Amino acid sequence: MQTKQAIQTSANVIRITNISAGDVYKRFDTSYDDRVYYGVVKSVHNDGENAIIESVEYRYSYSSLDIDYKVIRGDKDYVLFPSSPEELSLELEKARGNKVREIEDAKEKIEKNEKLIVEIDGLVSGETLKELKAMSYSELSQEQFNNKKQALLEM
Repeated sequence: MQTKQAIQTSANVIRITNISAGDVYKRFDTSYDDRVYYGVVKSVHNDGENAIIESVEYRYSYSSLDIDYKVIRGDKDYVLFPSSPEELSLELEKARGNKVREIEDAKEKIEKNEKLIVEIDGLVSGETLKELKAMSYSELSQEQFNNKKQALLEM
């Protein structure tokens, strides 16, 4: 039996040393959350001792897109990685495609419900009731039923 490691034994270490408005990044939460957050830096505030980053983050989850305003302060550890506008666009296009499908599904449901309302309105207003009639039937004894059945089979 051969065992292989799932993680590289060595990796290139990237440290973001310069971040400015318009930069795109990926953020991974260090808790149990396994989703990827894509952020666009809106502004960076630095007073020489403290740095605060304001950004808008996009998170694609369960076929929906969550958009949050995020403030990243220096008092908490964050795991940020460089990203590209193309990578962000790809994620947003995926979320957009799902929303377009949801809209189409909702339109179909609306059309079905509108047709149902028309049917109900016809019954309530009495227009459809004017066209309805009681079903006619006749009771047969078992012997009469068997005779009719036999006559149909002989045809």
